[in-house]
Amino acid sequence: MFQVDDIKLEYHPSSGITPEVHAFNDFKRCPPTSSAPPHKRPWAPFKSRLEFEIAELALEACLNNDQTDRLITLCNRCASQSEKFTFKNHKDIRERWEAVSHRTTGFTHDVISVPYDDSIRQFELYYRDLWEWAADLLRDPRLFPHMVFDAQRFSKFDGKTFVRFIDEPFTAETFWNVQSQLPPGGKPLAFVLYADKTRLSSFGTARGYPVVARLANLPANIRNGQGVGSGYVVGWLPIVKEDRDQAGKPSWVNFKNAVWHESFSKILSSLALKSHTGQWFDCPDNVPRWFFPIILILSADYEEQCIMSLIRGIKCLWPCPVCLVPHNELLNTLKCYPPRTATQSQEVVKAARAEATAEEKEEKLKEYGLRDIMNAFAAMMHTDVHDALSWDRLHFNGGLYRDHLWAELQKIVVGLGRAKVAQMDKNYEAFPRWRNLKHLAHVMSISFADGSVYEDISKMVVYAAHAILTEDDSPLGYLLLRCIRHFLEVDAYAALEVHTTETISAGRHAVQAFSTYLQVADESDKNWNFPKLHMSVHIFDNIEAKGATRNYNTKPNERMHGSLKDSYLLRTNFRDVAPQILHINHWQVVAESIRRHISDLDEYESGGSEDSGDLEDLGDVDDLVSPDANAPHVRLGSRQAAQTFELIEDAHKEDAAFTNFRVKLNNFLTDFLQVIQLPLPGGKRVQFKASDKITECRFLKVNYESLVDWRLHTDYLRCSPKFFNAARFDCVFIQTEAKVIFGRLLFLFECIVGDITLSLALIHPFDAPTGVRLRKDKHLNIYRVRARPRAQAEFFSVRSIIRGALLVLDGSTDYLVVDTVDSDMFIRVKEL
Repeated sequence: MFQVDDIKLEYHPSSGITPEVHAFNDFKRCPPTSSAPPHKRPWAPFKSRLEFEIAELALEACLNNDQTDRLITLCNRCASQSEKFTFKNHKDIRERWEAVSHRTTGFTHDVISVPYDDSIRQFELYYRDLWEWAADLLRDPRLFPHMVFDAQRFSKFDGKTFVRFIDEPFTAETFWNVQSQLPPGGKPLAFVLYADKTRLSSFGTARGYPVVARLANLPANIRNGQGVGSGYVVGWLPIVKEDRDQAGKPSWVNFKNAVWHESFSKILSSLALKSHTGQWFDCPDNVPRWFFPIILILSADYEEQCIMSLIRGIKCLWPCPVCLVPHNELLNTLKCYPPRTATQSQEVVKAARAEATAEEKEEKLKEYGLRDIMNAFAAMMHTDVHDALSWDRLHFNGGLYRDHLWAELQKIVVGLGRAKVAQMDKNYEAFPRWRNLKHLAHVMSISFADGSVYEDISKMVVYAAHAILTEDDSPLGYLLLRCIRHFLEVDAYAALEVHTTETISAGRHAVQAFSTYLQVADESDKNWNFPKLHMSVHIFDNIEAKGATRNYNTKPNERMHGSLKDSYLLRTNFRDVAPQILHINHWQVVAESIRRHISDLDEYESGGSEDSGDLEDLGDVDDLVSPDANAPHVRLGSRQAAQTFELIEDAHKEDAAFTNFRVKLNNFLTDFLQVIQLPLPGGKRVQFKASDKITECRFLKVNYESLVDWRLHTDYLRCSPKFFNAARFDCVFIQTEAKVIFGRLLFLFECIVGDITLSLALIHPFDAPTGVRLRKDKHLNIYRVRARPRAQAEFFSVRSIIRGALLVLDGSTDYLVVDTVDSDMFIRVKEL
């Protein structure tokens, strides 16, 4: 018989592996680490570990030649005799980097030629051999055990049936379907490619055009992380300089697209033939495998997707690169339109070229919004460029929200007068602190910031604006706020790391609700009929096909722009910068590889022991103590000196929550010990004296199982009268005997009862009746709670705390639960 939460794993039939069912607590997707001894001198050809680490530091800090020479001079002056230090100047470091550069696939310099009018124009292109780059990863004995080459289907038993869930690309439909098309024994080697221009200089006069590759056979925590196995710059596309005499001409736009696809054909050249015939490869487990490269995912913003798919963009009759939606129906998400396919696009271009006149050819292409260029991805078997293009969450926030929803809301608030603008700023500034959520000031003045800032603005906007944009004072603003709430629901479902049939269905309904309210808002002078809004129609199709949206979010790729910009500013002479930047980038890749091998050696020589300090630098977490063995998911920290009950009650004598603190604690512990079946001290009621001491703690680490991905996540909570010069008392979810409630931490402490140490919390419960639900709360999907009188604060075991919660005050006793801060909070509040 199956147990609730059992995990079933089904492999693609061609793998020959039988289905497996695992108990939830026993199921592990991470393979065991290799026991093979690491290389004893992983820093070679550097003469010592010291020399490598000096060179690594110079590389990370982007030191120029003069600064590197000064660093080496200082090191030679103070070097000990335990390790040799033979560097004399920066040339010695450069020679070592060059000597070790062969360890990973380097860049090739090529020149492409593209005709325009009556001339042939040439452009420089830099790229890595994609097959050799992938082979480097396949050969890595630490990465290889994490790779998945057979499509998988996971499901979780809910007590009645197994419910399928999707997360990684190899758990979704496209990977499965591709493997079904391969010859028996064939394995998909799935690539994720990204391309976009980036400003290298502050004023944008210098630009780069990096191409980034990732391997979809690796799990997301490696693929989207940093270091070995993550994203690699594999190309640097040419940027066609604008010609004033040609700008705006259709032939010039086509020429720029032709340069892009000619360049990408070179980048894909090492994969094209292998995608048809496959390529045998001897893997580290001594099993030869027959790999078929595919481009599974193209990660890009809308403008780049138009280039990749060779459609004519925002002004054409069919402006979506994925489906054939008419340009005047982009706001309608209730109707499905036929998908574009690579085969169809190629046939249209072929038919257009067969027309007798240029005018007839142009009309044929316009019918489908295509360009007269052969797509570079057509050379790849089992790859459909339109299917590979993927919805991008970063630009959904950064484009749709920042440029449209937030911009419109700013206009409406400004139209209400200066007092409302000031109130909006104050509401944001008064927002409680929360880890990984930016605390923003003067938010109404923000006109330019990166996507992560606007993402945080969006998470707080409903709670900051609901009292300003009311249905009576601003009907249009209120309607826009309702639209934004639906936008946030779409984004929350889209951000889930694991999807089930239920969440996908709920997400589709959220998209339709968002579109419906925007159609009502369309009665204003704002035109909402544009492609970036329409692309949300494809979110959950993409999830079913390619897994969770983090698999194709451009955010990890755009994060890599920073290193390229640093190299430009600090390591180039600002002329012919591409080879200089890519030279540094290659050294950085090599350095990451060496550093990983050194870390392996350190771990091996230390016997695999782990540092007991598993918390990051958290300010005042100076020591940690584990509570009783029955509460492994919580840890207390920032312990204060032990104090008597008399001193504690005197220090809080103005606070009603601490009235009769000791007496209430005695009563609580007497009942609590009996409930958890622990003996009362001496068989009598607990009777602390005024002179007895307890230890206050001001930090709480809570590990909890996420309702989204069922993995362990952590909240770092504060209960401190002075944390970075401000009081901070975080809120929490609490499991009571009857239900889950919210409350605010008032006092964390440890006390000793007999020979037992108990970890307890004084909490202000927010479970007073809220009465009839407000119309506004229904419209904005706000979950409201109400605080009891402070004098009714209660004691709880810290074991009762489920996780942290972010609540914002609304009035004197009401609080609004901010369910937008993370995906678990969103689902957890939905289930209340």
